[in-house]
Amino acid sequence: MKKAAILNSRQNLRPVGSDLWIKNTILAVRGLAGLNVELLTSVGMKTWEFLIFLAAKYKIKQRIYVPITIDQKNADVITYYTRQFRISPKLTGWYFFEVENLKKDNLLFQKERDRLIVNEADIVYPVSIRPGSRLEHLYGKDGKSGAIVDERFKTGYIKTQKSFKYEIDKNNLNPEIDKRLDRFLIHWTRTANSCWPDEKLCDYYKSIADSKKDYARSAYLTLVRILSENRLRASSRHYRKGVSAVAFSELKPSEAISLMKWRARYREMSFEPYGIAVRKRAAGQIGIQKVIYGTRQEFDGLNEVDRPYFQSIGTRGFWVPEKEWRHIGDIDLSTINSNDLKIIVWNKNQIGSIKKYCQSDIVFLRE
Repeated sequence: MKKAAILNSRQNLRPVGSDLWIKNTILAVRGLAGLNVELLTSVGMKTWEFLIFLAAKYKIKQRIYVPITIDQKNADVITYYTRQFRISPKLTGWYFFEVENLKKDNLLFQKERDRLIVNEADIVYPVSIRPGSRLEHLYGKDGKSGAIVDERFKTGYIKTQKSFKYEIDKNNLNPEIDKRLDRFLIHWTRTANSCWPDEKLCDYYKSIADSKKDYARSAYLTLVRILSENRLRASSRHYRKGVSAVAFSELKPSEAISLMKWRARYREMSFEPYGIAVRKRAAGQIGIQKVIYGTRQEFDGLNEVDRPYFQSIGTRGFWVPEKEWRHIGDIDLSTINSNDLKIIVWNKNQIGSIKKYCQSDIVFLRE
């Protein structure tokens, strides 16, 4: 059985279906369907994981290259990715690359993964390759690969990355917004760079493939998902181990705007101008509680019930100004009276498109 590698250099943080590398990668994988070939795929980068999704979709045999630590069991890792991508065990082989630490050794794994796959492949299909990159060197004339190089799907590499950082002009705010959201707690949404909470990787990549020019996990579409499911899903990101929560802010919208900033460390906005507001009275009834800000020593003095609501005052950032409240676990919005909910959109023109998803009042931030 021939082994094939479809290669892409690192691409944009938030891909869309109209990206040429997405289009041509789909064409390349579809071209393998029905052939006696094994596609070499991997995890940890969107360009590689997209191949896993496509191979599963078109029922192509694949071998997945995965990093693993000595503490992990092969069977557990296989189960995780099998569920995440809904792949057929009969069509899937595995190659495990042992590392000491998944995060610290990620670059080592990437380099070795690329080398192993290119050297193992009988045929290589470069799609979007950065000129002068390590990947280009591996399959090019200077590399040691004896693979056939088929460039029929090759497209240019777009070096310029889109900027996702933006600022909101406080002077253009709806003058009624603070009054209309008085005595409400607000859960602000933001664009997700990968899956939504509880979403499988295959569903994320399907949405990317099906999208056109708009990113499939934008802050706006995150709000749509919340309303469609009638559920605010808890996330464990940025919380202490074992805690999954939904965050709210007591700040007025006019105050929250100044905290909507780009966080370079996480490559995302802190939050964006879309949200769900819950009346304080109703919030207390469903268990939303005020966050306890403090030091490590103060955390050690808390009982187990209060610890999930603790937030360190921080060394990298000062979090007290957010005036956070927190709900541990998911929130079923159907348990809250629609009169105790308000939906926040960025501008007035978006009210119509959101109205079909809810019965609650919709307010807009920007004039």
